[in-house]
Amino acid sequence: MSSLRVLLLIVVGAAAVPAIGQQLASPSDNGAAPAGAAATPKVDESALRFFAAQGDKQRLDAEIARLRALYPNWQPPKDLFAPTADQDPDISRLWALFAEGKFSDIRAAIAQRQASEPGWQPPADLMARLGEGEAARRLVNASEAKQWASVLRIATDTPGMLVCANMDVLWRVAEAFVRTGAPQRAKDLFIYILTSCPNPQERVATAQKALQLLDGPDLDAVLARANPDNTPEFAGLREDLLRMRVGRAAQDTSLSVSPDDIAALEQLARSGSVADDALVLGWYAFRRGDAARAVDWFKLALDRQGGASAAEGYVLALAATGRAQQAEPIAYQWRDAGASNRKAYIDLMAGLLATAPPPRLEQSVVARFAPVVQEAKSATGAQALGWYAYNTGQIRTAASWFRTAVQWAPADEVSAYGLALVSQRLKDTATLDAIATTWAGKSERILALVSPAVRRRLASGAPTAAAQPMVAARPAAPMPVSRPTAAVAAPLPLTGALPERLAGNDDGPAPGASAPRGAPCSSAGDAVFRAGRVSPEDGLARGWCLLELNRPREAINAFDIAIRDGAGRTAEDAAYGKSLAYLRLGLTNEAQLAALETPQPPARAVTLSADLLAQRAIAAYRDARYVEAILALDERSHLAPEQQDLMSIRAWSYYHLRDYVSARRIFTALRDAGYKEAGAGIDAILAVTRQVRS
Repeated sequence: MSSLRVLLLIVVGAAAVPAIGQQLASPSDNGAAPAGAAATPKVDESALRFFAAQGDKQRLDAEIARLRALYPNWQPPKDLFAPTADQDPDISRLWALFAEGKFSDIRAAIAQRQASEPGWQPPADLMARLGEGEAARRLVNASEAKQWASVLRIATDTPGMLVCANMDVLWRVAEAFVRTGAPQRAKDLFIYILTSCPNPQERVATAQKALQLLDGPDLDAVLARANPDNTPEFAGLREDLLRMRVGRAAQDTSLSVSPDDIAALEQLARSGSVADDALVLGWYAFRRGDAARAVDWFKLALDRQGGASAAEGYVLALAATGRAQQAEPIAYQWRDAGASNRKAYIDLMAGLLATAPPPRLEQSVVARFAPVVQEAKSATGAQALGWYAYNTGQIRTAASWFRTAVQWAPADEVSAYGLALVSQRLKDTATLDAIATTWAGKSERILALVSPAVRRRLASGAPTAAAQPMVAARPAAPMPVSRPTAAVAAPLPLTGALPERLAGNDDGPAPGASAPRGAPCSSAGDAVFRAGRVSPEDGLARGWCLLELNRPREAINAFDIAIRDGAGRTAEDAAYGKSLAYLRLGLTNEAQLAALETPQPPARAVTLSADLLAQRAIAAYRDARYVEAILALDERSHLAPEQQDLMSIRAWSYYHLRDYVSARRIFTALRDAGYKEAGAGIDAILAVTRQVRS
């Protein structure tokens, strides 16, 4: 059976083969053959001779292959390159147009010749080739449009184009078989190509096409071709097949891969130098619950420049094996490589911060997490930060994070519960009632936080009092986070025994305060100041008066006049007063700059530096930057003795950093010195350490 007949059997099916076989054996194509002799085909060689005359070796070879496929007994003429006598110039021009793919021009030229010369007929082979070329174009268009049934119909109607010279057409027919649910026919077509078509590059490309379209035994049958020395012809493609199988199984856990295939790919991964094989093995192991094995493969892939996917897998696998802290630097480094890397980082940190008891983290680790949460608008991250703040007694900060989480994910019950919880602690009944109204009938634990009267009102369907909108405020600075596991004492007040000039931040007078009669900041003094008739000495006096009335912003303006127009002691005192006014406002950096405007006497410079460091420690503590608070207190201790309130801040900072030994030592010293609030710190440490032991 000829190779073309085999191909037709594949394309049109067994029922059509007898008729096609009869057509191939008809006298019109092959001529009559004497009995007992092989038929001598009658072949139109005009195209063959044209390509030979043009020196177009590629098309000449393709034409020879095509004719051999059509006529197995045919041999190229020995005088192929000899000049052809009486060659019709129109025929040469038509074949030239055919070589350029200008099919419509051929049709037009034929019509023009027949109009001027009635009865003239172009060569039959040219017309057959023209029909095949036009059909091939229609088939390609149908394939591009994914009209697979049309592809097969065109191939069946024009079998002459199904030859090795039209390899792209054969590939498209094979794909049409697969897309229409006949992979077995596609397998047969691929095997036909590998059996009949000798071009090495096209054979490899055919095997690669089979890799894309077939699987299982059908694909194995296609790739089972052997070289003359019995070595596998497609050994390299078999490795690609191995990678493809494991890769598909890595994405789809319902697919199985044999242990032999896994072992073979592992060998390739170890002996290679690229990341791909290790990356595939990492995802395969991770998605089948073997995170410990996945860690090793992801690490190898990452070391081999495996990129974002390797980093994501490494982070997830480390977290799954309980090594989240080890994974955090990698997760942070790759957070901007893609959406999946960003999610892996946020999920990792949320998991870390939700651990009970929470791990001890460097302050910088959490400080750099909050901006990522803000940029990604991650309700998961905001919620985790909210639980930390709540657990460490920083209720207003917790409220800020929970409000943000609720704004980003209004349907998240956990964030809503967190906001309800802190609203209850802050006695913010308007917000609490609003949350309870939203979640009535959907969250029993939120409803349990409101008063019985509100619960009865919600149960009856009556409207509650107007509640304030739950708008997300800008969250406070980030801090080490964990989910609440036990009640923790709130930080102690930061005023008290501190220097009085460091307490408070109101711009207006303190309650009940009034300026002495005739003072520079009385009504009369205000009028003089507005008129601009103020001497440096008056400006200094007015500044001190306003500072005494807790009006630091106005005091700064008065001190500025004394600094600008005064000299000597007046300017020194004004710069000192301006620094204290900025400290009163909590603006430590501005206070430090103000102190430098005029040189200060040594004793005052030391006092001012100590005050600045104290304020810096207080600000750092309020922002939960506990390491910075301790460093500022350490620096201050070289300038002045540490007051009890500052010692308390140091102890609470150690507490929040999980250094309970240092915290307890300081709290014990404060208690022995009669500092009453120290007992709350000792109780908090005992509560945490008991829980850890239990």
